[in-house]
Formats: sequence, C-alpha cells, structure tokens
Amino acid sequence: MNKVLAVFLGISILANVILGLMYVGQRATVSQAEEKTVESKKQMVQLKDESHKKEKALTTFRQNESYYEIEHSEEVKRFVDETFKELFNYDNKTYAARFDLVRNKLAESVISKLMASGEMGSTQIEFSNKVKALNVYLSAVEKDQAKALVNMETQYSVGGSEFPRKNQIYEVTLVQNGDKWLLDKLELMGSFEPFEQN
Repeated sequence: MNKVLAVFLGISILANVILGLMYVGQRATVSQAEEKTVESKKQMVQLKDESHKKEKALTTFRQNESYYEIEHSEEVKRFVDETFKELFNYDNKTYAARFDLVRNKLAESVISKLMASGEMGSTQIEFSNKVKALNVYLSAVEKDQAKALVNMETQYSVGGSEFPRKNQIYEVTLVQNGDKWLLDKLELMGSFEPFEQN
C-alpha cells in the first residue's frame, strides 16, 4: 500500500509540476499577447494621427488649388471685364437699356443701386461714357466666392466735348451660382484723374 501511495503521491507531484509549468507558460504567453495588444493600440493611434494629418493636408491642398484656380481664372476675369464694359459703355440712347444686358450677371440689389444713382429718362443732351482700359485683379475668398479689384479708365463726353480721362477703382464680390458667376456686390472705392509728368 505504501508503494501505491508513493506512486500516487509521485504522480500527483508530477501532475502539479506539469500544471505549474503550463500555468507559468500560459501567463508568459498572455503577458506577451497583452504587450503586443498595447503596442498594436499605440500603432493604431499613431496611424490615425498620421491619417488625420494627411487628410487635413489634402483638404488644405484642395482648398488652395480651388483658390489658385479662381485667382488665375481667365474665365472669371473675362466675366468681370465683359460685365464692366457692358455696364459702363453707354450713351444717352443706351443708358437705360444697358441694365437689360447685364441683368443675368448682377445681383438684383446691385442693379437697383445702379439704377437709383442715375436718371433713367430720355434726355436730349448727347453724352457718352467709354471704357478705355480695364484691369481685373482676383482674390479667392471661398471655393465659390471671389473678390476682384477693378481699375477702370473711362472717357466721358457731353455734347461732343470730352472730359479728361478718369480712373475708377471698384471692389467687386463674385459668387458662383452653379456653373455661372454673379456679381453680388459692387463698391466704388474711389476715382481720380491720372497724373503724368514728363
């Protein structure tokens, strides 16, 4: 019976040693897995941060690209140029009708202000205004909005007598409405007669 007890005790001790070693091995594996999990989480956070930075850089790039496109757009400059020429080239016969030419290019508030600032009736006195030179400088505000600084040189005449040429500086706000631009705000910043010295 002692032999059986000794064998049973030996087997029990051996089983406990094996279970102990398995437990220690399992704890080491779990510990390694936890370390790998923590490292993976750190890498995920780092990748998310890098992803957000790159996404932000891409958004900034796209915004700058659209600003650049507006600021260097010959189409927008041509729109402003044509609108100003249609609006400011007139004589006593076409003075009132010129607003019909630009009605789809100007906001209603701009047309109302321009019409209120002048006499709309027919006059017997001959007068004319001719655009002699026009420079447009664009600056993007948003991807669908721009500001323009317009330097316009005009020649005004009454009854055949010409006045000295006059330069006018306008600040213009443009908004994109679908695929077309609309002159939303027109503000005269000042006017002057050019001074030349030889």
